Amino acid sequence: MKLRRRWTALIVSAFTAVALLMPLTAMAEEAAPLGTSFKDQLDKKDAERWYSSNGWGNGGTFLNGWRDDHVVFEDGKLKLLLDDKPCADDQALCSGQPYASGEYATTQKYGYGKFEARLKAVKGVGVVTGFFTYGTDADGKTHEIDVEILGKDTTKLETNYFTKSVGMHSTVIPLGFDAADDFHDYAFEWTPDYIKWYVDGKLVHTETGERGELPSAPGHIIANLWPATKTNGWAGDYTHQGETLVAEFDWMAYTKAEQPQGEVQSVELQVEDPNKPLIYRIGQTEMAPLRYLMESLNAKVEWNGAKQEIHVIDEASGATLIFKAGSKTAAVNGKKLTLAEPVTLRNGIAYVPLAALADAVGAKVERDAQNQSIKISRGLA
Repeated sequence: MKLRRRWTALIVSAFTAVALLMPLTAMAEEAAPLGTSFKDQLDKKDAERWYSSNGWGNGGTFLNGWRDDHVVFEDGKLKLLLDDKPCADDQALCSGQPYASGEYATTQKYGYGKFEARLKAVKGVGVVTGFFTYGTDADGKTHEIDVEILGKDTTKLETNYFTKSVGMHSTVIPLGFDAADDFHDYAFEWTPDYIKWYVDGKLVHTETGERGELPSAPGHIIANLWPATKTNGWAGDYTHQGETLVAEFDWMAYTKAEQPQGEVQSVELQVEDPNKPLIYRIGQTEMAPLRYLMESLNAKVEWNGAKQEIHVIDEASGATLIFKAGSKTAAVNGKKLTLAEPVTLRNGIAYVPLAALADAVGAKVERDAQNQSIKISRGLA
């Protein structure tokens, strides 16, 4: 999910206005490393990468409770089941719902890249076979990208996305085949600039943000099967016919969008003088403007006002950083880091020790005493 990358050197102007503490589009709600590329043949459960939803239900338009015994591996396939067992005897065993079904989701979140699944959908009014990403930003707003096949017409695919809990971007695409008859490949490629959906390797739809801002928060990869109700005709209302319905997944994969090879990111900052307050020193410690510096290196930066924290997601280095205003304690990929000086606010801008920040993201620092500037750069593998 990433293909926007043409790195250039940036020179910080003396008059650059940077509000480091203003909320930016979220990339994460928590400090956790993002998942890396994989292809899972789904012949058995990988408990490190995946979990089965169990013991709860979505409610609302979902008529099911999620049960892990409705996620099975058989004949080299992942099979998601939908039926009324054991709900018909005791709905409390199905989270108070009349039906039980299966959902399989990653333990980690995944960022920009290509998401793929080979699957056979389920036919039937009120049934939805889904393959999608789901995440939330620091404000708890939903970011989601969908591949959905409605059982009422399995000759069509529906794409959709949600950004900050705003959806209504659906598109219905004729497939030219019945998705419930056989396995087919479904994929979407997510970048900062577009989302592209593919069927059997063929591009079938593109969104560029013209209909609404594209998602930006990493998400869990999820496959599920669920019975619907009260969807205003969208999926139809599910009525159980007595047999267990089965959605099958042959494999699922994620390919992380790679940085361009052999290129260099860099940003140059002026050392403080009366007219250029862009970097300053506390004793011998150089303090750098966090948001400007990291966004110049194409990282994502977010202010969490409730916790007074600044979260940085840097996919180039794989680092997730957390800084807290006024604190000398930071976190790098969940590990404690003690700073030489606390995070400092000056005119609404957060400054952090430059050396620690550069080391955390794999950058080098070069000082030009003659021009009173400091250059931060790194090569992209």
